[in-house]
Amino acid sequence: MKFLIFFIPFFLFAIPTLNDVLSYPKTYVRDFYITQYLKETNSTKQADKLYQEITFKKKQHLYILSKKFDKYKKIYNCKYPTKFNFQDINSSCITQNGFNLKDLSKMKDEEIKILLNKLPKSIIKTEISAVFNKNYIKVFKDKNVFFDLFINFPQNITIPEIYLNNLAIDKKFYYFLNIVVRDRSLINIHKSLFNVNYKLLDDKSKFLLALNAINYNYVNKAITILKSIQNKKNKIIFWLYLLTENRIYADKLLQNKRLDFYTLYIYEKFKKPYYPDKVKIFNKAKKNYNIDNPLDVIRFNIDYSKVKDYFKFARSLDNNETLPLKALVLDTAFNYTKNYYIMPKYDLDDLNISSKALFYALARQESRFIPAQISHSYAIGLMQMMPFLIKSFHPKEDISKFFETKTNVKYAKKHLLWLTKRLDNPLFISYAYNGGIGFTQRKVIPFFNFKGKYEPFLSIEMVPYTESREYGKKVLTNYVIYYNLLGGKVTLHKLLHK
Repeated sequence: MKFLIFFIPFFLFAIPTLNDVLSYPKTYVRDFYITQYLKETNSTKQADKLYQEITFKKKQHLYILSKKFDKYKKIYNCKYPTKFNFQDINSSCITQNGFNLKDLSKMKDEEIKILLNKLPKSIIKTEISAVFNKNYIKVFKDKNVFFDLFINFPQNITIPEIYLNNLAIDKKFYYFLNIVVRDRSLINIHKSLFNVNYKLLDDKSKFLLALNAINYNYVNKAITILKSIQNKKNKIIFWLYLLTENRIYADKLLQNKRLDFYTLYIYEKFKKPYYPDKVKIFNKAKKNYNIDNPLDVIRFNIDYSKVKDYFKFARSLDNNETLPLKALVLDTAFNYTKNYYIMPKYDLDDLNISSKALFYALARQESRFIPAQISHSYAIGLMQMMPFLIKSFHPKEDISKFFETKTNVKYAKKHLLWLTKRLDNPLFISYAYNGGIGFTQRKVIPFFNFKGKYEPFLSIEMVPYTESREYGKKVLTNYVIYYNLLGGKVTLHKLLHK
């Protein structure tokens, strides 16, 4: 499809032409490039066409356009009603798209009254009225209203058992638990959860209910709930070992060949050696993919998704320059029973052993060492750096250069050193790398304990942002393994038990 180009932005000397971008497969890579054009256009007609071409539309796209065009400002304000614009938009915008319920805590009573008077009878009006009047009976009786309110803006109230067990059979109950169990301020809800019939819940919800019990030192209750879980993954087995100190659970983890946060800790505790697996390269295959090129990475992922013989496909990647791809494919070929910790060569001579280990630990988790990756949030390259972060380091740098390993490494090291100066633990650095230093300093560090019967494992499970919580475990595991591969000596035990 041909596309009329109204402008050629000054920054695009390295970014593909728009016509080329539009010929790409419909992926986040294509959307990323279109977004760069979207940021530069001042033509409404151009903006309309660009917006239509985005496959995975996001809030940020409308936000970019709302700052330039009145037409899109109205659309954005309607789609995302807040305390700042509710008086200027039609009430239908709120009833159709909801309201940022967290804003209620920042609004004066008079503002909330105006909002309620503005709204016709609707779910959102019921929710806002319940918060304002502190009358939740209607909310308890309607599952959709309850979950919409308590997942987005939970209230610290006692929930009667008669309603709670009725809510527990709903699939959304897990998302409710995932929010409220980790919110330390919701003590009344936590105590209400002691009355939930755990047998009604799925495995994921059972773990959260057990976590709630552990927080209030109901250890036997937690053990009973954990034992009832059907699919006992490493995390569940590990917690059963912590709570019971029964060697049978440790032995189950010791039988697992795959290294993760839980198995590595138990391997160390019982002095069982572990050996990362090596990816042998004989350079017998041609270089089929340029891992610095986003299009080649798309092509690899498409080919990878169609593979039937993973070992054969891995042999076709037997080249030094496609080492990360071969490691990725072999991981699948061996059904994730191997532990590949490759160490491509980068310019890291200016880093100490700890920073080098952390760099490799993060790179493995961020991109599996594939430089031309783009995430759904448009994080770029080997170290998955966000565009706003790139701008803060070098406003004039061509953003497409961050697909180049050399450039990505250069600025990622700066960011890593900046974080290291402010945080004294690789676990906290990993949280900050993923969720931001503000999140880590406000939501994690003040509530984190290294001492206590079930610490720091309880603190780790209470990290409120799911992605950062799991990311931290994986990066810390990587860090320990890479630190030792680099010739140092460190253990999870040393890092976790200060």
